[in-house]
Amino acid sequence: MVNINNVYQTVLVITNKDNRGYITPDEFNRLAEQAQNEIFASYFAREASYEVNAFLTSDFSDPSQYLAEKISVFYKNSTLAKLNDEFTYPVDLYRVGVVNVNNIVADRASNEQIRYINLSPLTAPVETQPVYTLTNSGVVVYPSSITTGVKLDYLKSPARPKWGYVLNQTIPYYDSTLFDPLVDSYDTSAKSLNFELHPSEENNLVVSILNYAGVVIKQIDVAGFAQGKEQQNAATEQ
Repeated sequence: MVNINNVYQTVLVITNKDNRGYITPDEFNRLAEQAQNEIFASYFAREASYEVNAFLTSDFSDPSQYLAEKISVFYKNSTLAKLNDEFTYPVDLYRVGVVNVNNIVADRASNEQIRYINLSPLTAPVETQPVYTLTNSGVVVYPSSITTGVKLDYLKSPARPKWGYVLNQTIPYYDSTLFDPLVDSYDTSAKSLNFELHPSEENNLVVSILNYAGVVIKQIDVAGFAQGKEQQNAATEQ
């Protein structure tokens, strides 16, 4: 994880130089969420590019392994509950991985394919060879007699980061108390939640937030500095 206070203080130092402007905690939190989501989404585009390119690397410089290490932070599994005709997704789902039915890996089919699969007794799914399709809200498992025992391996979405604070004579001071997204409210100022990204992403987070911050405080030089750093970081990751 990346400490959110470290990132915020770095952003403040750069944006406050020569009194350029001030990024409030609420503004920072919005930009922090956007930056984290942007970096997280970029992993999958890079993963595809690594698969089609050959690399001569050592154990510590293999970009595919390094990227897999960053993505593995978001790996989860969950037992799904059936509601009506489908097993509903976890609330933090980002991408579906493997569907297991009573410890059997189910085969995936498209919604068009399942119609033809069910037509013939020879291809119709059975409990010892289940098939599943996906909807916008859950997993549909065939045969329909299956009502329990469905588990999903998946990638979760990163939790929304939060720089929390308490006020002392109108000045916000960092509150390191752990924020719990399941029970605490983002509408309150207190408690903090670090970025869920790999520690190596701290520099990229600062640069990405500065890029947005330059627009917020209407300072082109801040955005220009961030864009230059962004290109430099991208070059070193090739």
